[in-house]
Amino acid sequence: MGIRVYPAENQLAVTIFGDPTIRIVDLTTGRVTGTVTAADHLGVQFDRDGRAFALLRQGSVVELWRRDPPRRDIGPLYSLTDIGGTPWYAGFMPDGRYLIAANNAVRIYEIGTPPPVDSYEFGRPDGSRQTTPYSFISASRDGSTVLYADEDGVGGPLALDPAVWQRGLCEAIGHRGFTDAERAPLPVPAPTRPVCPAS
Repeated sequence: MGIRVYPAENQLAVTIFGDPTIRIVDLTTGRVTGTVTAADHLGVQFDRDGRAFALLRQGSVVELWRRDPPRRDIGPLYSLTDIGGTPWYAGFMPDGRYLIAANNAVRIYEIGTPPPVDSYEFGRPDGSRQTTPYSFISASRDGSTVLYADEDGVGGPLALDPAVWQRGLCEAIGHRGFTDAERAPLPVPAPTRPVCPAS
């Protein structure tokens, strides 16, 4: 059995393994106030107004649904886990968008828009393309910051703001261009234009 928050006072969403019915239960009366039917789900999350929900299915696959009328809007999306079971985070933000931080990426989806509306891809620090090096533990309510850790458990909060990243990079390299040796291990090609504005 699973119990999840439901966005109404004194109500919870209750799931039972193997039962396709998700029950919305009023805690003050013990009565079912609504249901959603979704076969083969392992878990559910509702957005803040209850009009959309995310289903977690076998293989850690997520689908985003509209509730009335019930229909899948986005997905199935890529599995949230890799073969090593690296921790991930997924959840609705207050504005109704859905954030998934998994598999070296943070992607933000909006109901009605199948491709991510925002996406951040993280490579390995050493430039190799091996297993998933980052775990995502949590995210701020507004999705502007994720809490991550690398394979050694070192990490912390990471603001999803490329302008901040650029300023930090430019300070670290002394506002100069990349050398060939620095470009070689990057997980993506470095831009040909200068990364750091002239100071």
